[in-house]
Amino acid sequence: MSFLFRRSPAALKKAKVVLFGCNSTVGQPLSLLLKLNPHVEELVCCSTAADDDMPGAGIAADLSHVDTLPKVHYAADEGQWPVLLRDAQLILLCFGSSFDPLHQDRDRALKVAAPMTRRIMDAVAASDAKGNIAVVSSPVNALTPLCAEFLKASGKFDPRKLFGVTTLDVIRTRKLVAAALHMNPYDVSVPVVGGRGGVTTCPLIAQTGLRIPLEDIIRISGEVQSYGVPFEVIVGTGLHDALSTEAAPPVALSLAYATCDFSTSLLKAQRGDVGIVECALVESTMRPETSFFSSRVELGRDGVQRIFPMGALTTYEHELIETAVPQLARDVQAGIEAATRLL
Repeated sequence: MSFLFRRSPAALKKAKVVLFGCNSTVGQPLSLLLKLNPHVEELVCCSTAADDDMPGAGIAADLSHVDTLPKVHYAADEGQWPVLLRDAQLILLCFGSSFDPLHQDRDRALKVAAPMTRRIMDAVAASDAKGNIAVVSSPVNALTPLCAEFLKASGKFDPRKLFGVTTLDVIRTRKLVAAALHMNPYDVSVPVVGGRGGVTTCPLIAQTGLRIPLEDIIRISGEVQSYGVPFEVIVGTGLHDALSTEAAPPVALSLAYATCDFSTSLLKAQRGDVGIVECALVESTMRPETSFFSSRVELGRDGVQRIFPMGALTTYEHELIETAVPQLARDVQAGIEAATRLL
């Protein structure tokens, strides 16, 4: 993350960021990273009923002691949300659960998250906010289309400005590929398509152009899909058992890092920087089975500027995607149905 500890030029255009779930396990480190980000001028911290272990006001007060330029505000109640959202360039949904390794808790997580998501989207619609919306909360594959349905119902949906954040899968893949080749991760670019997490994550490692044996590609892909569980553990116990044990690592800090990285790309594109490409879950016609698909997208001032095709696939990559799409389609449909029940 190249922005840390660098002075920001006075002429740099900065943004207002609103973070929902500032007191969640991911929201706390993410709020600190955003306070350190020179592309942020104002950070609005909003706590939700889904995260009540740590008072949001305390998080905001703590952040205010950090001697960086971004101003920190705290929304004490939901009635303030529309006003605070009005001129936001970026809206981050980071409340509640952020880790569902087996996708088996999807419906339960949706049942908890859907009402809060609707209240946030209602506030976005009421504020007439024009900023990008990035979904970090789990399950991303379902909550992203859920947000879309709520915004469509209010006539405020812009498909260019809604993203499911899949960057953690990207940086995890980049690190593993770099380690296998003894390279610097910043010299490696790997597209990761499909969806967020588990079998919906499809690293297209062969497209790096680097010479990587197939057995290493299979190993790396397995570790990415299993959230970093070592491949030998997966082979020995099976993916389900591996993720059901303590072998599955926590992801709060890495997810906060990945989200801040993606946020920086969005903010740079909004100020006019060109050639910024990230992987993200967006509304797409890439696959007819699902209305949302994670692809490489070029970012612009108004969000998604272009969606890149997947390109030529190896036999193994084709198998990954064909396995991922049915699960992704089920996740997306679950989000749409959850929204329908609340509309």
